[in-house]
Amino acid sequence: MTAKNKVLIGLVIAALISRIAPHYPNFTAMGALAFMGANQNRSLFKIIALTFGVLMVTDVFINNFIYPSGSFVLMYKGSIWTYSGFIIYAVAGHYARSGAKSIVALIAGSVGFFLLSNLGVFLSEYSLFPRTISGLVATYAAGLPFYAPELISTALFSAIAYAAEIKLVATAKA
Repeated sequence: MTAKNKVLIGLVIAALISRIAPHYPNFTAMGALAFMGANQNRSLFKIIALTFGVLMVTDVFINNFIYPSGSFVLMYKGSIWTYSGFIIYAVAGHYARSGAKSIVALIAGSVGFFLLSNLGVFLSEYSLFPRTISGLVATYAAGLPFYAPELISTALFSAIAYAAEIKLVATAKA
C-alpha cells in the first residue's frame, strides 16, 4: 500500500470520527479529505465520490441516531449545498500542486465552501433572513463564526496529512 493510500485511509477515518464524535461546530476533517485527497490523487471524480460517501454515511448516522426525527432521513434538506461545497475543496486541491499555491488553494476552497453552503442556508425554507441582498449579507455575517473553525480544521488536518505522507515516504526509503 502506498503512502498516499495510507494517508487517504487515515483522512477517511478522521473524517468519519470527527463528524460523528462531539466536536466544535464545523471543526471536522471533511474539508481536508476533499482537499488533500484531490491534491494527492489523480482521480478527482473518485475523491469527490469518496467524500460524498463519507458525508452520506455520517449524515445517515447523524440524522437518524444523533438527531432522530422519528422517520428515516437519508439526506437533510439543503445537503446538496454542503456536498457541492466540498466539490469546491476537491477542485481547489486537484489544481494546487506546490507549497504556496496549496495554501492559497486551500483558502480559496474554504471561501468557496463558505459562500456556497451559506447561500444554501439563505435559500432554504429555514432562512431567518428576507430574500433580499441585505438578507444574503446578513446570512453571510451570521455564518462568520462558523467559518474560522472550518478553515482551521481543514488547514490542520491537511497539514497533518501532508506531514504523515512525508514521514511514510521517508520511512519506506529507510
